[in-house]
Amino acid sequence: MIIAIPNNQVVHRNHPRHVELTFATFEAELRKHVIPLVESWYSVQRSPHGRALAGLSMGGRHTMFVGFKSLDVFGSFGVLSAGDVDSEKSMAAFLNDPDVNRKVDYLFVGQGTEEAKGRMGERCVALHDALLRHGVRHEYYVGGSGGHDWATWRHLVYYRFLPGLWRTQAPAPPKSG
Repeated sequence: MIIAIPNNQVVHRNHPRHVELTFATFEAELRKHVIPLVESWYSVQRSPHGRALAGLSMGGRHTMFVGFKSLDVFGSFGVLSAGDVDSEKSMAAFLNDPDVNRKVDYLFVGQGTEEAKGRMGERCVALHDALLRHGVRHEYYVGGSGGHDWATWRHLVYYRFLPGLWRTQAPAPPKSG
């Protein structure tokens, strides 16, 4: 496995049009530069089923707003410590894609135990609930006993997200409730 870690803050958060520009700019960076660079240097699988996009905090939002629109590029996703309270609207195309479970090999949504108690937790739960309502297969996990911090992210990545990638058996369908 090759892990490429690009800078997703190609438009600084202080920029007045950050939200408007950041996701499109990051998507272009991935498609035009990051993926071609990796493919030119390494023998990698060149299909969505061989690629994953994951991020923590704002990187998790990039995963949702870029990755979920890029099912032609990525087949697995890790959304760590992120979500959207308006997931039904902001990710409508992804949630309503009748072939989403065929296109997505693995989708992980996770957050730390302590951050689940606050506003960040509401975002993750809203995403999880929207995925459940639309029957999108995914793994939802709360654990690691940390907050919005590196201890939580190390736990989520190492113990939950990475072991779920490229399994030979798909995760079980979501359970409602």
